[in-house]
Amino acid sequence: MGRSRRGGVAVRLGRWAAAALAGVIVVGGAWWAAARWWPQALVSTGLAHRVVLYFADEQALRLVPEVRYVPAWQDRPVDRLRLLAGGPRSGGLAPVIPPGARPLLVRVDNGLAVADFSREIVERHWGGSSGELMTVYGIVNTLADFPGVRQVRILVEGKPVETLAGHVDLSQPLTPDLSLVRPPDTRGAALGRVTRVLPDS
Repeated sequence: MGRSRRGGVAVRLGRWAAAALAGVIVVGGAWWAAARWWPQALVSTGLAHRVVLYFADEQALRLVPEVRYVPAWQDRPVDRLRLLAGGPRSGGLAPVIPPGARPLLVRVDNGLAVADFSREIVERHWGGSSGELMTVYGIVNTLADFPGVRQVRILVEGKPVETLAGHVDLSQPLTPDLSLVRPPDTRGAALGRVTRVLPDS
């Protein structure tokens, strides 16, 4: 009799576990489908934000926007710079932040975003005037897309710097420069590259 009761409990527990697992699969599948196919719907409900990151083209002469959709709770200015530091996900684009360089924090006050980076942004920078332009304005244009940000100041390890690689003056706050952005081409390869919503980008 005892074995029968224990067996019945085990069967019921197994059924509950199976039902719970099925529920997780259904919810996860619904989120994955929404993230993959209906990012605009998630944006309209406030669950996701449309984020524009600016990477370099293959020649490092122009910036190219890459559009991503991220969960709303993972969208702060510093989060956008972390995505930028992680590099592009689209083919034909190049990173603008040197390897190992990390955004430490971003403070926004009265339209000015102060972005503080680790020292690698200087120590590991690849140099060149165009390369430095891509780094500086990849950061500035990306942050200026965040609501309320109009200007950007770049610091290194909490201290102001005159330049990253000797070409772009960083002594004053900078405004976005869309003249550096490559216009869309007829192949649709230059503008509006989109990646799906990622919960842990």
